[in-house]
Amino acid sequence: MGGKVSLLLMLGFSAIFALMAKDLLNFSNTASENFYNYYTGTKAHNIAVSGANMAANKLFLNKSWTAGFDNLSIDNGNLNVTVEAFQTYKRRIYSIGTYDKMSDTVIVTLEPKNFAQYGNFYDENNAWWATGDTLRGPFHTNDYLKCYGKPIFLGYATTKKGVKLYNSRAHPEFNGGLESGVYVPLEFDTSLIRIAAYDNGHIFRDTTGRNKIIDVKLKLKDNGNIAYKLNINRAGWSSEVTVPLNTLAPNGVIYVEKGNVYVEGTLNGQLSIVATRKGSSQAGKIHITDDIKYNLNPRSNPESTDMLGLIAEQNVQLDFDASRGDIDIQASIYSQRDGLVIENYSNYPGAHNMNLLGGIIGKKLRATARYGWNGHDYYVTHGYSYVHTFDERFFNTVPPFFPKTKYFKIVSWLE
Repeated sequence: MGGKVSLLLMLGFSAIFALMAKDLLNFSNTASENFYNYYTGTKAHNIAVSGANMAANKLFLNKSWTAGFDNLSIDNGNLNVTVEAFQTYKRRIYSIGTYDKMSDTVIVTLEPKNFAQYGNFYDENNAWWATGDTLRGPFHTNDYLKCYGKPIFLGYATTKKGVKLYNSRAHPEFNGGLESGVYVPLEFDTSLIRIAAYDNGHIFRDTTGRNKIIDVKLKLKDNGNIAYKLNINRAGWSSEVTVPLNTLAPNGVIYVEKGNVYVEGTLNGQLSIVATRKGSSQAGKIHITDDIKYNLNPRSNPESTDMLGLIAEQNVQLDFDASRGDIDIQASIYSQRDGLVIENYSNYPGAHNMNLLGGIIGKKLRATARYGWNGHDYYVTHGYSYVHTFDERFFNTVPPFFPKTKYFKIVSWLE
């Protein structure tokens, strides 16, 4: 009886294993197939990522590179990369990696950083940040970040050479973080904004054909108009003309060729004012003669679309006026060869605030005030304290054709 039971058990187990064998074999085949798909998919993905990195590196070195890679053999697979130029400044990389019939795609978007996205940017620091100076938004200098007294940096600050303190009494505050060893060249392609001015903006130049310097006075109006006067070769000012801004410069670019600009008023709209040297050291300057404000202040009205760029090949200067007190400047300021100059700052009879909404980007950091010591702290005696608020709208939207950095940055990476 026992032998029959054992035989029946053996036959039962054999039947069960016979039934399961097919499932076990199918499971083994599926596992092998999954492993193969995972392996080939990973290889294809890695090839696509490598291609995206290779293309990005090419664009970092040469902004005009759009050749891509065609059927490039890499890691026993195949790589195809195309580069698309769009919206004038931007580039998009499509990198497709293929390995043994499996393909994967990586899409990368790059664009130069706009200088308006800095609250402050200086190539050289010829002056010291001091007590009373409060800075907001991203800050950068390709020099030492020089501090005198207790300036306050509320945004993320970067510097090529580090922080230099005037003496043991200097105690700057970096509330948004600090990083050293960062270099960003102060360079941009001037041809793009010139082309924009010729295309659908407005150009002021010497109309006599003698290539003389032209001075332009601009009065911004809160109703959307702009009034202007011209002075060619310092021969005298013309009669004032008033026109709608969007009629004078539909794309928002006013370009003064070999000339200087004197500007004040309240802006209703979007505008970039450019002053160029064209070989003359007496041209390429923008003079701020009084308050420059937006019709709708974005600090109190976040829906405001008013924005202004002041772009000078030489410098931007706040003209001296001893009777003026505090001043409001709402704009992003770019000075290619100098900085923001406070004319005769030490001759002001007292201390005032320069309230800037926007940013300053310049070759040099200029002094704005004269200081005294009261026994426990530095204080302003003459000139202007720099009270800065970064216009955070400029992270997403900037004044028309405002200068961009020389190199690309990656703004999106899709795998």
